[in-house]
Amino acid sequence: MINPDNVYHVLPNNDLKEHVEECTYPVNGLPYCECSCNPVYLKEGEDGFLVIHNSFDGRENFELNNKKSLN
Repeated sequence: MINPDNVYHVLPNNDLKEHVEECTYPVNGLPYCECSCNPVYLKEGEDGFLVIHNSFDGRENFELNNKKSLN
């Protein structure tokens, strides 16, 4: 089971609405966040997790497109 003290949320600043930062820990013991942005989960080290929230305003789509066009 993951220690909740080792679960960190990465949130977009000044987004259109609030993100849910509460996690539950289903049978598999991994964190699950019910935020409607469909966050991504990354294991960090032995017992840490990052919960990376997507923006509600879609800014990551713009940022990804800019990075592609610069290459």
